[in-house]
Amino acid sequence: MRRVSLGAFCLIAVLTLAAAGQTKSQKAYELVYDDVQILKQQVQDLLARVDRNAEAVRAFRDQLAALSDLVRQSIAGQSAIEEGLRAVPAQYRDLLRKLDRLTLDLQEIQADLAARPLATAPAAAAEVEPDTARREPPRTAAETVPEQAPAKPPPVPTMSPQEAYSVAYNDYLKGNYDLAVESFKLYRLQFPESPLADNALYWIGECRYSQRKFEEAIDAFDELILTYPQGDKAAAAHLKKGLSFIELGRKTEALAALRLLVAKYPLEEEARIAQDKIREIEGR
Repeated sequence: MRRVSLGAFCLIAVLTLAAAGQTKSQKAYELVYDDVQILKQQVQDLLARVDRNAEAVRAFRDQLAALSDLVRQSIAGQSAIEEGLRAVPAQYRDLLRKLDRLTLDLQEIQADLAARPLATAPAAAAEVEPDTARREPPRTAAETVPEQAPAKPPPVPTMSPQEAYSVAYNDYLKGNYDLAVESFKLYRLQFPESPLADNALYWIGECRYSQRKFEEAIDAFDELILTYPQGDKAAAAHLKKGLSFIELGRKTEALAALRLLVAKYPLEEEARIAQDKIREIEGR
C-alpha cells in the first residue's frame, strides 16, 4: 500500500513539474508575442511619420518651386523695367539741362536790367509835334518786341566745388529752399563732372518735397534716377519719389515706385522703409 502511494506521489510530482514548465513556456510565449505586437505598432507609427514627413517634403518642394518661379518673374520684370529706363531718349536729359541753363541766363538778364538806370529820352523826341506823331505808321508787334540778348555762357565759378556745395547745402538746412535750389542748379551747371553732382540734384528734389511741391520733386528724383542710376543717392531718390506719390494720393504709382526700390536695392535701409510703407498702403 505504501509503494502504491509513493508511486502515485512521484507521478503527481512529475505531472506538476511538467505543468509548471508548460505554464512558464506559455507565459514566455505570451510575453514575446506582446513584445512583437508592440514593435509592430511602433514600426507602423514610424511608417506613418515617414509618410507625413514625405508629404511635408513634397509640399516644401512645391512651395520652393513656386518661390523660384516668383523670383524668376521678379528678375524678368526688373530687367524689363531697367531696359525701359535705358530706352528713355537721352534728349530728355539734354532738354532739362538746357532748360536749367536758360533759366539761369534769364535770371542773370533780369538782374542786369534791374541794375541798369533807365535811359532818358532825347529832348528832340519830346518836342515832336502831335500831328507828325499821328501821321507815323503804327508799329507792328515784331517791331515793338525788344531783341533778346544772346545766351551767355555759364558763369565762371568763383568758389571751389566744395565751397559752392556747402553754401547751397547750408541754404537747405536753413529752410531757404528756393535759394538752395538755385544754388544747387548753379553748382551742377558749373561743376557737371563733380562726384557731388547727383547729390546736388537729390537735394533739389528734397527742397521741393519740403515745399510740398511734390510734382517738381518727382521730376528731380526722376532725373537723378535716369542720369545717375549707379549713384549713392539713387535708392534715396526712389524712396522719396514713392513718398511724393503718397502725398499726392496716387497709391498705385507709389506702390510701383516702392516695389521697384525693394527689387533693385534689397539690402539698403531705404528698402526696409519702403517695405513698411507698402504694408501700410496695402493695409488701408
